[in-house]
Amino acid sequence: MPQPATILRTITWLPPGGIERKILAVLPRLDPGRFRPRVVCLRERGALADELERAGIPVEVIPFRSRLDPRGLGRLARYMRQNGIRLAHAHMYRASVPTTIAARLAGGVPVLAQVHNVGVWETRRQAWMDRFLMRWRKALIAVSEPVRADAIRTLGLRPERVRVIYNGVDLDEFRPAADRAEAKRASGFDADSVVVLMAARLVTQKNPLGFLEAARRLSPRHAQALFAIAGGGPLEDELRRTASDAGMEGRFLLLGHRDPMAAVYRAADVFVLPSYKEGFSNALIEAMACGLPVVAADVGGAREALAGSAAGALVPAGDLDALEREIGAFLSDSGKRRMAGEAARERSRRFSLERMIADVEALYDEALGQGAP
Repeated sequence: MPQPATILRTITWLPPGGIERKILAVLPRLDPGRFRPRVVCLRERGALADELERAGIPVEVIPFRSRLDPRGLGRLARYMRQNGIRLAHAHMYRASVPTTIAARLAGGVPVLAQVHNVGVWETRRQAWMDRFLMRWRKALIAVSEPVRADAIRTLGLRPERVRVIYNGVDLDEFRPAADRAEAKRASGFDADSVVVLMAARLVTQKNPLGFLEAARRLSPRHAQALFAIAGGGPLEDELRRTASDAGMEGRFLLLGHRDPMAAVYRAADVFVLPSYKEGFSNALIEAMACGLPVVAADVGGAREALAGSAAGALVPAGDLDALEREIGAFLSDSGKRRMAGEAARERSRRFSLERMIADVEALYDEALGQGAP
């Protein structure tokens, strides 16, 4: 009987972000009869490293001073040889470049590189480097069709070189509330409130200030509405000051990092994704799985997530009038919220964690020469 293939995942570090949490969800669930995963961080461990190790996934740190650090490349290549790595799967440009070169130094270990957003190449030099290194990779993985199209266009790749694997959600963990009023109380909200939730890092790309402005406009007309953001980041102080200046104390809540997030989704009534840029939002499909109607900027994979369903509304990125209008429509109509929430839960089944894992395993088999090309 063939031994499981040792698979290496590489990433800069493992903070509690969307990409990293997806690694934590997927790796322990890979078929142990076929795959034996390991993780190498190229900067530092991060908060999720311990959780991965508790799940039985070894985590090593091989620090790089730069992406082409000769010492780091040598150590990573040696790690691949010593651990019998048969396939390397790298996340984002900063890990994909050194992983591809180290895999070549290790004797030609097959490589998959994954792109999680559009516009990730900050300079022409970065795009040239990734384009050059594609000759030593089996494929580039994109998390949505817009990300795939951006990679094909930017790197000048043949379409068949770029594969889409959507983020998946655990439908048992992320499920609708059995009693939403009780879920609200457990999360610190008034049971009679209507909670409009955003879940994201507080950075410009996610547009939390746009969400705050929409909340400011809507709050006088919707006395029961509460507006909340789960997440932290560099814009937290500015958001707090702006909300205070707008007289939104008690109506606009900064919840900070929440774990488990499923409990927060179940306490909400509407989910908002106002981002300027996304690849394929984990928060969006988690909220949908919890039965929340969504108002999402038409960026990245949001259109694919909704796919013309009745799960919510798409608005142009940065269009505050449209954002206000669509949130207001849900705040004004509980029946509309209920119907859209049911459609959201049903649509989320397309993005189950099980389907994502099956897609990953199939691509691994193919890259290892054990599946159809």
